[in-house]
Amino acid sequence: MSFLFRSFAKKAESEGGERNGTQAVESLIHRIESVTLVADRRDGLRALKDLAKENRVIVATRGMDILLSILEQDRSDQEMVAVVLDILCIIMSDSEVLERANSKTAEKPDNDSLGAQFTEIFLKKSDHLALLLEFVKEFQFQIRWPAVRLMCTMAYNSPKAVQNTLLSVGGGISNIMDVLTDNREIIRNDGVLLLYFITKNDPSLQKIIAFGKAFEILLDIVRDEGCGEGGVVVEDCLLVISNLLANNASNIKLFKEDGCIHKLNMWFAADKTGSSAWSEQRKVNAVSLLNVIRNLVSPSLPSPIVRSCQEACSKSGLVAHVCDILMTPGVPLNVLVQTLNTVAELIRGNQKNQEDFSAMEAPLKPPRPALAILLLSMFNERQTFDLRLAVLYVLSAFLHKNPAMQLKVLQSVQPAGGNTPEYTLGQLLGGALFSADSMNQWCSAVAFIHCLAESVEHKKFLLGVEIIPSVALPASTLLERCGVILREGTQLQSKIGVLQLLCVWLTECPDAVDAFLRIESIMLILLTQILDSPLDPAQKLFQGLCAFLFGICIHYDRKSESRNEMLELLRSRIGLEVFREKIVEVTRHENFVKASQRPDPAVASQNDIFLDYDFIKFYKATEGKVCESLDQNDEDRVPSGAELFNQQRADLLARDEKIAALERDLSHSHSRLSETTRQIENLSQRVSLLTTEIQIRDQEIETLQRDSRQQQQHHHRQQNAPSAEMAEENRQLRLHVQHLDETVSQLQQNVDYFQSVVPELEQLRGLVSQQQQQITSYYSYFEGLKEGGDSNAALVMENADLASRISTLDSLLFSWQTEAGRVKDELESQKAEFLRKENAAEQVASELRRESEQKLVEAQDELLKLQTKYADLNLEQADLLELVTDSDQQLKVYRDRLRQLGEVVSDDDE
Repeated sequence: MSFLFRSFAKKAESEGGERNGTQAVESLIHRIESVTLVADRRDGLRALKDLAKENRVIVATRGMDILLSILEQDRSDQEMVAVVLDILCIIMSDSEVLERANSKTAEKPDNDSLGAQFTEIFLKKSDHLALLLEFVKEFQFQIRWPAVRLMCTMAYNSPKAVQNTLLSVGGGISNIMDVLTDNREIIRNDGVLLLYFITKNDPSLQKIIAFGKAFEILLDIVRDEGCGEGGVVVEDCLLVISNLLANNASNIKLFKEDGCIHKLNMWFAADKTGSSAWSEQRKVNAVSLLNVIRNLVSPSLPSPIVRSCQEACSKSGLVAHVCDILMTPGVPLNVLVQTLNTVAELIRGNQKNQEDFSAMEAPLKPPRPALAILLLSMFNERQTFDLRLAVLYVLSAFLHKNPAMQLKVLQSVQPAGGNTPEYTLGQLLGGALFSADSMNQWCSAVAFIHCLAESVEHKKFLLGVEIIPSVALPASTLLERCGVILREGTQLQSKIGVLQLLCVWLTECPDAVDAFLRIESIMLILLTQILDSPLDPAQKLFQGLCAFLFGICIHYDRKSESRNEMLELLRSRIGLEVFREKIVEVTRHENFVKASQRPDPAVASQNDIFLDYDFIKFYKATEGKVCESLDQNDEDRVPSGAELFNQQRADLLARDEKIAALERDLSHSHSRLSETTRQIENLSQRVSLLTTEIQIRDQEIETLQRDSRQQQQHHHRQQNAPSAEMAEENRQLRLHVQHLDETVSQLQQNVDYFQSVVPELEQLRGLVSQQQQQITSYYSYFEGLKEGGDSNAALVMENADLASRISTLDSLLFSWQTEAGRVKDELESQKAEFLRKENAAEQVASELRRESEQKLVEAQDELLKLQTKYADLNLEQADLLELVTDSDQQLKVYRDRLRQLGEVVSDDDE
């Protein structure tokens, strides 16, 4: 049988064109499925492997199920499993050989490609991938390597499907991670490539792989392969690390805590930049390493993570190593551009790194600041576009959140006397505005934007700075030069750059607005551009920026006359709705959308760059203020026609609502008034009682006054009488004082009784004050007796003591009144607290009622379900009883027939 099968296979292979490939494949698949000998099946699989390259579709459609069943049933046969894995790899690969470099650089395959479709068929059952991962776990080369290659092929064809299936298969990631420690390089390298495919855009897998010590293993592979001088496997490892770090804060934190940032310095120790020729692979490896560093400090990450990674890179010396590449001769252009972008993100917003970068000098004689040399490269028209943009990114990062350096650059725009360097940063930026190259003017304007960001003082300072481009040209201010570019410029790119600078400059700076409005015919130029009807998208962007600048001038102009004139001109010539639409149109521009995605400019050519990333953030924050200001000013003007009718109608509706609210308040006030009236009646009764008491006290005071007059008459008659009679009078006076003390004591008791009633206390205080005045007049009489001799001294002292007592009683009365007010306030607060707790209790009660009702509804539903289920069971039981009865009847009929036919039916059969 084996001989016949091999003869058939050789005949099918030799006939070639005589027999159709489809028929041959079908015959082989049929033979593989039907043979019983393992050797015959193995030979059939080898023959099918040879035909699979030319007949992928028929092999996949007719033989996929058979191949998968062989993997499941004959997994112990290593040779057969290896051939099946090779066949699956062939039919799933859209190219003849899955080359590593081609896999990374080729475009992502279509979901409709044959390889992607076959991969989807294979992954319909997660058991298939689990089985394949078991083969990946095997150590034998002939099993492990094809399994890893097949995983790479499927991950390349359909990465999302493979990622989702891997997450559902337990232990799958650990099997793949074990491949990285294989000492056979071909398997290890394909394992790294597999990690590259499955770690793209999947945070869950990225975290699992990162916490499996992937960073340490991959960096060890990079070190063993020679870092920058290594081959393509170094690139693969760095690409995997980049995938794990890209926008993944937890992995970045793990990378930093494991000390992997310090391990990156081994690259610069092993690879002396500039010591040897730059091969293509060395360039790619260097760019990949710089991309890893950029993922650590990307501006899209949260600020605390970026700050901590910047500090870690500075402490480890990584920042210094990257900066050294800039000043190294012979660095390729693509590596230099990526280095500039990396340096920009390492120093962006970090004051220490910015200071270290400003102190770096170029290796020239005499030495000059490295940043000045970079600016010369940026303003050199012969340099490539990518390099100039990268230098601008470094400059913007250097000035980001660095007000001291921003002011220093602005101060260096105008040359000062003395030993000033030939070219300062400010002079280079100012001179570029006079360049004929539009890119130079655009870069200069954007650089000045970063110097003025969020600083009104810098904006005011720049108003008085003059630029002297050359000896032949007169000096002019930066604002005047911007006006000249808008008025006389012919290149749209430079005019858009100047508009961005003016918008940032004039915002929140009325002095700059005044100076700008004094430029000759500048508002007419803006108005003309706004009234135009351009068709080109770039012209529409320029028109929208002109409208935005016009709106800023209106919003921040402190002169009401000029502001009203601009508003009236805007209403009459353009219209507010059209004006707002032109401002909003800017946000719909393609360049606006692309530039807002990342701070480093990413455009294809010089003609495609118009907007700066920081300006876009400023535009989004300021656009609403400008439009809102226009709306407010539009509301201030006198409406007419339909607007007046709508406004009056809205006012009437508002008044109706207000009247209804006032009516509700009035009804509430009436209820409160009735309650207050009842309280006043109660208090009036108490006041009447107190008044009666006071009248009694008045009668007593009149009695005292009458007695005092009698004593005065008696004193005139007995002026020369003996001192014994005077003593008797003093005794009587003491009795009167004692009586007065008793009266005051009774008053104190009354005050204690009515201390909670504030109005009554006020009246009592007035009455007592009157009594005090009367008693004081009584005292004045005895003051006159002091001149009568020493015998009256004791009486005078007693009178003074009585006055002090009355004063003390008055102070006590005032303190009791204050205490009564405090008690009233405390009662009000306790009442409010009681109401609050009552409302809270009501809310809790309502929630409990709602929950109980919900539980009751759920219980009723559950009871209904149980009743339905019980009814169904009863019906089923009735059906079963009926079936049993029918079967008994049939059995009885069959027994009777058997007896009729002469068969003997035993009792057991019964």
